[in-house]
Amino acid sequence: MPLRLKIPALVDKPLISAETRPQKVSEFIEKLPIADPLEAATTLFEEMEILNRQKVSPDTRVKALELYRVVVKQISELLANSYSKASLPLPPQAKTLAGAAESLWLELGYGYKLALIDEQNKLFSLNSDKTNALILQRAIEAMGQLAMVYYKTYFATPSSVWGDLNQLYLYAVQQSLHEIEVATGENTKSTPSLSFKQALLMSLAYPRHLAPIDIRRVEDYVVRNAKYVRLQDAGLLENPAGIFLVSLNSDNPPISYIKNAKDPLGPGDVILITIDLARLVHKHIQLIQSGNPIPPDELPIDAKDPRYIDTLTYLIKHWGASPKRIFNRSRKSDGIRLAVGINAVHYFIHGEKHYTGPANEENTDELSTYSLGNAQTTTPEEIIPSRWLVTNISAGGMALRKLANPKDSIRVGDLLAVKDDKAQSWALGVVRWVSNDEQEQLDIGAHLIAPAAKAAGVCKSDRRIFEKVILLPSVHTLKQSASMIAPSGIYSPARVLDLDEDGKISRIMITKLIERTTSFERFGFSYL
Repeated sequence: MPLRLKIPALVDKPLISAETRPQKVSEFIEKLPIADPLEAATTLFEEMEILNRQKVSPDTRVKALELYRVVVKQISELLANSYSKASLPLPPQAKTLAGAAESLWLELGYGYKLALIDEQNKLFSLNSDKTNALILQRAIEAMGQLAMVYYKTYFATPSSVWGDLNQLYLYAVQQSLHEIEVATGENTKSTPSLSFKQALLMSLAYPRHLAPIDIRRVEDYVVRNAKYVRLQDAGLLENPAGIFLVSLNSDNPPISYIKNAKDPLGPGDVILITIDLARLVHKHIQLIQSGNPIPPDELPIDAKDPRYIDTLTYLIKHWGASPKRIFNRSRKSDGIRLAVGINAVHYFIHGEKHYTGPANEENTDELSTYSLGNAQTTTPEEIIPSRWLVTNISAGGMALRKLANPKDSIRVGDLLAVKDDKAQSWALGVVRWVSNDEQEQLDIGAHLIAPAAKAAGVCKSDRRIFEKVILLPSVHTLKQSASMIAPSGIYSPARVLDLDEDGKISRIMITKLIERTTSFERFGFSYL
């Protein structure tokens, strides 16, 4: 069956002949201005575009692509270091950098796919299985890295990416090339199958639900441990947990098998089994918690960061079993006001007043030692909430949309306060996912965590500097105790804090961590 991959049209009589001599290609690469990644990416893209728009023998094309591949990886990593850290909506410079990275991986993928199609069209191929496996692995790798650009910028992955990935893997299986090892670096190897598994796992991690640092950590974890998942034909499945459906004859990403357990499997459908990987993630969590030495081949150096365990816990939920929706959604088209970040949330739930810390009365020696941390000490700037459209809503959250505005700044894990025109108080939520689109619209998913809250301040007993915090009341029907939301860095087990509630100072002790994101920490506490 002929491959129907997305490739550019070839020019019969190109004005400029592509440079394919290895020595000349190497000289071109050495002259690239790597110190300026954007300029280097633009120059490299133009050269690869010339190569991929004209007929070149597969062997010659692959030799040139192998040289380009090394520098594409280098430059795209430099570009990602900048654009992946930007808040949403993406600023113009971040969009330009991401577009450059997208173009590089598109062209590299085009090149290997062209070589593969030329090999397929040959009546007699003298290439070994090893060479064809290399072309397949490289094409799958390029498409997987192209998807990573979309993940890191929170854009939807085009269906053509998954159409190509599924076709490439299916072809590799049909030609018995999927498990042939090829070198990917000086000391690393991969197979077409392993590269495909890595792409599948990244999709199943739902990157738009992750903060940028967590996307990078998941990507690293997948590269290290994708070998623990299996792809196989569907058989009798007693337990659908950790089972995902991959439709190789479609342009769809993998989905949970639970969602389609009643549907008959079609030709080209295979299953991805992740239960062994989920067990490994659990083992790694226990290893980190034990404080024992961490094997460097299994986990990175920053695995000791407390937030790394949060990322692993997230992966267990997504790779071990499909998350189930607790409440049904209903479509809405109402407007809502929204404030982002602890400072803005604190301002609005405090009656649109800036926090000034506990009052320093003349006869109050205890308070005279306090100063202000993130409390306002200068003339405050006006905080204005943004206006969003509610596209759907459930008891546990809502999906919101607005036209992108450069003044907006939002990330996964940010704290939110939301209020419609009829409500008397601001409700609190957390950004669980974000998504861009080509129409300059920004979509976010907000998980509501409290219908109301109280503004307060805390200070560490050894610093005497107050920080803004949010107090969440207990909810007896949900068996939810009172808790506190504070800036990152406040939480520490059994830490003692001084709490300012409208000028009344109490001493409290942190009891347990409830949630931690890149923007805040939520924990329980008790009064002393």
